[in-house]
Amino acid sequence: MGPSLRQFADTIVAVSTPRGYSGIGVIRLSGPDAVPIARRVFRAAKESGEWPDRRALYGYAIDPDSGKILDDGIALTMKGPASYTGEDVVELSLHGSPMVLDMITHHIVRMGARPAERGEFTRRAFLSGRMDLVQAEAVIDLIEATSPLGVEEARSRLDRSLSREIGDLSTALRDLAADIDAYTDFDEDDEQPPPEPEPRLRAVLSKMEELLADAASGKIRREGVKTVIVGKPNVGKSTLFNLLLRSDRMIVTPYPGTTRDPVEERLVLDGTAFALWDTAGIRKHPETVEAEGIRRTVEQMISADLVLAVFDGSNELDDEDREVLEACREKEAIIVVNKIDLGTAIDPDSPQLGPRERIRVSLSAMTGTGLDSLVQALQEIGTRVTGSGRDTTSAALSLRGVLLVESAAAPLRDLVSCMEAGELPGPEIVSLEVRRSLQCLEEVTGERVDEAILDRIFERFCVGK
Repeated sequence: MGPSLRQFADTIVAVSTPRGYSGIGVIRLSGPDAVPIARRVFRAAKESGEWPDRRALYGYAIDPDSGKILDDGIALTMKGPASYTGEDVVELSLHGSPMVLDMITHHIVRMGARPAERGEFTRRAFLSGRMDLVQAEAVIDLIEATSPLGVEEARSRLDRSLSREIGDLSTALRDLAADIDAYTDFDEDDEQPPPEPEPRLRAVLSKMEELLADAASGKIRREGVKTVIVGKPNVGKSTLFNLLLRSDRMIVTPYPGTTRDPVEERLVLDGTAFALWDTAGIRKHPETVEAEGIRRTVEQMISADLVLAVFDGSNELDDEDREVLEACREKEAIIVVNKIDLGTAIDPDSPQLGPRERIRVSLSAMTGTGLDSLVQALQEIGTRVTGSGRDTTSAALSLRGVLLVESAAAPLRDLVSCMEAGELPGPEIVSLEVRRSLQCLEEVTGERVDEAILDRIFERFCVGK
């Protein structure tokens, strides 16, 4: 089922600003009766017949039964189809009192509007053709962005850059399928040469591979570089965690096993977000509760983009330190030699600390000495893994998009492999496989989608968006 251009029979309403006390609160209405309902609860200070399109009107929010003024503010009307949802939309900008906003929303519902569901305004925008699903996913990613890079990446998708790339691939597959079908429909006596699908399939497949390759860095741009601090107990992991955040987020004691559960906080450096995790110390023969904390530490390491492996530089490496090095052997890691204020028993250049190409930093998490070197190393890695050194931030596939493009690429890979082996499938088979690939691409943008998929996408949204 593709997007529907139908007009909705009902009008919805919701507070579109976050819950809480603020200078301004916005109530949004959308639907065929948005303007008539809004006019029953908002009286313009200078009433002049029909409310003008896209012009702010100062006036008063009122109790529609008694006419009593509840607040003053601005009403802005945006007539469909040139509105966010494609319908008539009215936004009332009032004082940001939860009580005031609730009272006025209650009156709007009494006048015939229905409380909006999660993401229903954006869902209506999709169903009315104002945006596709790639853009709809970008809306919530923009709202939830935790760094400037996350904002840029979401904005790029919202501006249709990725949608156009997917659309170009879909068009190429449609054209190829049409040429193959046209050839098979000709009479057998016709001497028209058969189409050569292999170069066209390779071109489409190559572009799909590029999109998939950039998806990993796009995920990091959206969610941040998952950075896990590991080490044996009492090497200063929590002290380093607090130093990077410049706050006393974690309890620090001289006793082993103080940190039991992994704890996450956000750190933004040079525009890149880092999802920073403090973890339980890794050691042999822990007690039962501590063992569970270590198991969770290992889980976080497995999914980490970057590991900060911390060692007590005032003592020589022991077996527990070597276990930490082994645990992060396959991961991108920065070796942190801590506690240099207490002396240096570990040579930062020692081959015992693993491959020499790994970044190594000596510091004191207690005094802050050497922190600048660690921050610089984090910034360099952040630039590399996010691709933020480019002139522009490219739009990247969401997880849903990755799975669908993978599914779209699979039949094309099979066709190309057969052709390379000299086993050219018949044109009917080629056409069938090309159309299978096309259907997956159409699901990325929402040309082909069902209600269950829409429900999963829009349940991430707040009610007012």
